[in-house]
Amino acid sequence: MKFIYIDESGGLKGNFDYFNISLLIFNNEKDLKKLKNSIKRFRRGKYKKQLRNVKEIKAYNNDKKLIRDLLKTLNKIEFEAYSLFYDNKKDYLKNHTVNGIYQLMILELLNIVNSRNTNINIYIDKFLPKVLEKQFIIDMEKNLNLNNNYSNVSCIASENNIGIQFADLVSWSTFQYLERNNKIFLQIIENKHEIMEFNKK
Repeated sequence: MKFIYIDESGGLKGNFDYFNISLLIFNNEKDLKKLKNSIKRFRRGKYKKQLRNVKEIKAYNNDKKLIRDLLKTLNKIEFEAYSLFYDNKKDYLKNHTVNGIYQLMILELLNIVNSRNTNINIYIDKFLPKVLEKQFIIDMEKNLNLNNNYSNVSCIASENNIGIQFADLVSWSTFQYLERNNKIFLQIIENKHEIMEFNKK
């Protein structure tokens, strides 16, 4: 059983050069429990005051030392991470909607890392209006199940899922590297992380 968590950073519109979607994979629940326990230790330990009233850890509005320590904690357990980025300067999908590009990128990324005959639970940070979310889940499960997988896809609020919060750390770190040439954060997990450009037309 695989557990996959997906989040994004950057933007497809506005003053961004890049948009990326990152995917975090765990092969068992044991490693997920280690992550949850690590957050509990952070909240009880040296980050107790800083995290006292923080329900959800988001990379963009937290202390950078905390982000580095969280990534170091993540790097101590078994995981795989992949990031797929879109170069807005090329704009080769300018005729697609933002939601359309988002969906194409998620499916492309999952197909790249997908393995056959594997049961997969996929959790995606909510990004679609409710009216479109149900059909997106149906389409994605249909696509993934072509590889003889059983895939269960859920769109959930990141504040309720520690896996998505760590996927946010990975996507934010990738954005820092792409948009600002800041490698400090991504270097912590570089041996378990791969970056690819999305250029499907």
